[in-house]
Amino acid sequence: MDIKSGPVPRVAPLFYEYIEYLGAGLVATSGIQYSAVVTFGTVAAEILNQLIDPGVDLGLRQLEIGFTQRFTERVGGTTTGSLVYYWEGREEWFERAGAVGTLRTGSWAALGATLAKGIASGANSEDSLAGFVPVTSIPHASVRVRLMGQALWANAFTGEVKNSSYVRMVGLVIPGA
Repeated sequence: MDIKSGPVPRVAPLFYEYIEYLGAGLVATSGIQYSAVVTFGTVAAEILNQLIDPGVDLGLRQLEIGFTQRFTERVGGTTTGSLVYYWEGREEWFERAGAVGTLRTGSWAALGATLAKGIASGANSEDSLAGFVPVTSIPHASVRVRLMGQALWANAFTGEVKNSSYVRMVGLVIPGA
């Protein structure tokens, strides 16, 4: 039996798993932690914008999300406030060529449906979204996620993200990246 010298022609793929929690903020007296509060109204506003950087460049195989957001109606009165909100994500990674890397960003892709809801005057509404996102629109990590919100009236709502919200990525490490 002849054994060739030199590098091994095939290397087992190196899968990497990374999870990051969103919305770190101050712990409230209730013991529940949320991101900073953002007031929004008639113009679409970013409630949270966070880069999820696993420390290595990944060719994504799985992207799992678990988001919990809370909205508070702040106009007051006898009406119910209406808002729409949605989560988006995009790849953001450095393509390394030579000594200087080039930042590559993809287009924003929906991480779920655009949701609409009515919230009674002065009330809170909290809901959760969870599941796997197809990685065809977000093929590389690092990934940036953001929550967008818009209301019918100016300064009508506040929004925040619970710190139990997360993004989990599984992918193949991109060699030399």
